[in-house]
Order: sequence, then structure tokens, then C-alpha cells
Amino acid sequence: MERFQDENKFLGSFANEILVKCPKCDSKSMVKKEPVSECKCGHCHTKVFECKHCFYKLKKPIYQYVGYGKVYCNNCFEKYEFESQSLKEKPEKYKAKCPHCNFQEEWKPKIEEFLQNSKVVDGLAKEKYYNLPLWFQKEVNGDIFWAYNEEHINYLERYIKADLRERNNNGGYHMTMVSRLPKFVKEAKSREKLLKILEKWKK
Repeated sequence: MERFQDENKFLGSFANEILVKCPKCDSKSMVKKEPVSECKCGHCHTKVFECKHCFYKLKKPIYQYVGYGKVYCNNCFEKYEFESQSLKEKPEKYKAKCPHCNFQEEWKPKIEEFLQNSKVVDGLAKEKYYNLPLWFQKEVNGDIFWAYNEEHINYLERYIKADLRERNNNGGYHMTMVSRLPKFVKEAKSREKLLKILEKWKK
């Protein structure tokens, strides 16, 4: 009988190195924690993205902006909406054209801020700092099954294989990674399919 005892690991326990898809070349790349050089306490970290295939590297997220609004034209007094394209800098003013009379004027827009790599809402599981798709992910009956890295894969495999799954009651069980797994991962009927996926990821 396979046995698993929760080691009270949190999802963050596996987040020192997260394998993702490079936004430039689609190769397997990595977001990893690095200490902040200016930090005196020794506990501050930042996250760096690096692709060893195309050598693309990021040391901080890149944001883009969209300016938008609902206004009344000062020429024909009709109401209309405007929205800019994705911009690299926050627009203080945006020149919009009235769709009713073609009159152009500048407005102070409302601003929507988003990460550069979040242009498409595609349902993929993503690393949160740079918003890059995780390398290890697979759709399973409408749900997304995913892992950060090989250590995470091995831990999931041990859990899914187990016939007996034991809690480690230290007061924080309901916050551990295992306790927060979605229902489909915990169900016995998913076991064979998920183990095949994990085995493929390990190769």
C-alpha cells in the first residue's frame, strides 16, 4: 500500500525555480528567485526571468497600458466610447475621434494596467510575477493540471499514487499545498490519467 504523509509544504515551497514558456522563442525557460543585493537583512528576494535558448532576460515585469473612457463630443454633443491600443507608457491625454462627426479632441483617459504577456485570456496556468505560461500544464476534462518544476512534480506524484493519505496536524494543514489541491486531483478516478501526465513530464 502506497502511503503519503503531508509534509506541510506550501505552494511557495516549490517556487524558487518555476519553469515557464519563453515569450520570445517558446522554449522552456525559468523564473527564479534571486537575493536583492541592496538588502541588509538577507531575506529580500526578487524574481528574474531567463531563457537559456534565446538569452532573453528580464529583471522586472514589463507593464503596458490602455487608455479608455466614455465622453460627450464637444462638437456634436453625442456620447461615445474610446479605447487606445496597448501603450508602453501611461497616457496623460488621449486624442480620440468622435465616430459621429469625426471631430478630434484630447481627453484625460481612465487607465488599465496589465502585464506585457497577458494580452490573450487563454485559460493557461501562469507564473504570477511575469505572467508567463507554466511549462508543465495539461488540460484534463476541462481543468488545468500543472506543476512548477520537477520537485513539485515528484511531490504531486507521491500524493496521487498513495492509497493512504495522511494529514500532518501542526495547525496549518488547511493552508498547505496538498490541502488546497482541486477536487479532480484528489479523486481516485483521475489517478491513472494524472500519473501518466506526470511520468511524461519527468522524461
